[in-house]
Parts: sequence; C-alpha cells; structure tokens
Amino acid sequence: MTTHEIDVIAVFSNSRQRLKGVDFQMASGWHEAGAKKANYILWETRQPESWDEAILQGPHYSIATPLDQQPNENCRNSSDYSPWDLEELPSQVIPRTNYQRACDWDRYVAGLDHWDGLPYSQYWRVVWRRMVDPMTEHTLHAALLPPGPAHTDGSCSLALETNALTAIVGGLWASLPFDYLVKVSGKTNVNRDLVAQFPAPVDHAAAMRLLLRALRLNCLTEDYAPLWEEAFEDAFRDEAWTPPYAHRPPLHDVAPEWTMTTPLRTEFDRRAALVEIDALAAIMLRLTADQLCAIYRAQFPVLRKFEHRMYFDAQGRKIAKDHQTYGAKQQKGDYELVEAWVEEPGSVELPDRYQPPFTKLDREAEMRGAYAEFERRLAAGGGDP
Repeated sequence: MTTHEIDVIAVFSNSRQRLKGVDFQMASGWHEAGAKKANYILWETRQPESWDEAILQGPHYSIATPLDQQPNENCRNSSDYSPWDLEELPSQVIPRTNYQRACDWDRYVAGLDHWDGLPYSQYWRVVWRRMVDPMTEHTLHAALLPPGPAHTDGSCSLALETNALTAIVGGLWASLPFDYLVKVSGKTNVNRDLVAQFPAPVDHAAAMRLLLRALRLNCLTEDYAPLWEEAFEDAFRDEAWTPPYAHRPPLHDVAPEWTMTTPLRTEFDRRAALVEIDALAAIMLRLTADQLCAIYRAQFPVLRKFEHRMYFDAQGRKIAKDHQTYGAKQQKGDYELVEAWVEEPGSVELPDRYQPPFTKLDREAEMRGAYAEFERRLAAGGGDP
C-alpha cells in the first residue's frame, strides 16, 4: 500500500459523519430459494405489466444506471442479458424480469420487508449489488430505483429520511472513492455492517453539484419525473461542466419538469458526469486530488486498461477494444476501423454510426481538472472546499 493510500485510509477513518449516524432503512429483498419454495415468486422470464410487478436482479442496473441490461427471452443465467441503448430509450419502459409474482397480491405484499408500515418497494431507494468481486473493473454498483419494483437478495436497497438525501447517497456511491472503500475492505458481501460505516457527507456545500449529476444519470424515464421535480434546485441552472467537458451540451440546460432531455444519454456525457462525481466525492470526503488519483492507480487497474483502449466519437459514442465495455452502438471490428482512421484519417471507410474526430481520454487529468474547478467554485461561493 502506497503512502498516499495510507493517508486515504486515515481520511476515511476520521470521517465525522457516517451512514450509521443518519436515519436510514434497509431491505434485503426476496431470498431466491426460500421465496420460490414458499410460492411467493417463480422463475418465468417475461415483461411485467407494471413496476409493482417487477422483481429486479443485480444485472438489471449498474453504476448510476437503473436501466443497464435486461434478461433475454428464455434467460438461462446472469450472462444471458442484453444492454439498453440509452440514446434510444423510450420515455417509459419496464425491463423484462426473470422472476414473477406467484401468489395473490395481498400475500405477496405481506411478504415484503416493510418500513414504517409500508412495503419497502413503495420508496425511492438506492439499490446495490450485494455480492462483489474486488478484482473486477468496479466493485460497488449502485443506482436509484423508483417506487414499485422489488428485488431479490442478490441486491440490497435503502432509503434515507428524504428523497433528495437518498439521491445524494446514490451519487456518492457511484464514485471511485466509495468503490475504493469496498475494494480495500476485502469483503465480498456489501451488507448492512459495511455500508453503515460508509462516510455520509450529505450536508456538504458541494452536495447540490453532486445531486444534479446523480439525477441526470439516474432519471432515465418518465417514471423518475417525481424524483427529479421534487429534488430540483434553481441552482442547477447555474451549474456548468468543468473545463475538461466544456465543449459538451450545457449541463445546466434543464427545467423543473422532467423531459426526454433531462437524462444524460450519450456514453461520453455519462462518463463525464461520473468523473465529475469522483472529484466531488473526493472533495466532500476531504481527499486531495493526489489522493484521488492514487486510489485510481492502486485499485482500478482493470478500469485503467479498459479506458486506455477506448475512443469516443464526435457524437459522444464509445468504441472500445475490450468486449466487456463495448459501446451501445458498437459492432465487432469497429475498434480496429476507428484505430486505423485515427492513425491515418480517411484510410478506411467508417460505419455511418460514427463521426470523427475521435478522442482518447485521460481520467487522471480529467479528475484533477474537475477537482480544481470545483474547489474554485466552492471558494467563490463561500462553501467549504
């Protein structure tokens, strides 16, 4: 462990506010074997008629992305899923699920975890994958769920006292510093004991900036309109991208009402928001930019490898060498074509789905640039940098 990492651990150890000190409620969901045996749920892959009938599993969502994949018809295992193309996502959609309700409605609802007399499924929640592998690209996969869906015990979910606080925690948990916490814990089960120790700087002066980015990442469909409209702040319309992303469509071009342009849809813009969340989370945790980059170098070698072999086109579409991180529009052979074009423009015919120029990115430089800009904005606004 490097000196920077030792300093990082010390910063986390000295966190003044932890999740266990904030009022939250947590659910573990349907125990798959037990719930099937008791005839609460059954395995039948199809699209539910409503969110209330949906029973989600870990592959359904990813980092700040509640609609990441859905199981294929006649799904056989956790690899038998297909990703959503967020550029083409309709205003309303319910994903296909492998589990369906197997009993009458009243019995089903009675079997759910309850918070303050209501089923946990009736709350806005942060949901995350419980079982993790610290050696993978990312370890902590957390997103925001609307009221309605339940989940199996391969996931956990929680809600805080207000929906805005829940969304802020969801944003923090999308960051590399919180992913780092899970990686260095050595645990493969992200349970209550672990998350209760997570820092919770939810009242920091930077929280509004993080909230905007978390909402624009998570609020993908009209079902998220109530959360967007409840948590909307007028200050959102004064918030801009940091300099590494200043050429992108304005971040602050949003209205109090949810529309199809509310969510960030291109792969470049979504990655940009996540990198800015990394910088904001570091500031909120009192980590330095050097420490943020140190944990990236030390604990995210797979992410570094993937991003080193990745391009983005002028439309914000991703083209990656590694199949695990292909872009939504990408087909086999696209990376080699783009790479040839970059080496000698015009030497190959590009697919119509891509537009040059193509760029490679430097996550460390981007995080440092975002961090410095957020420090400047917080100082100018009287906040605590």
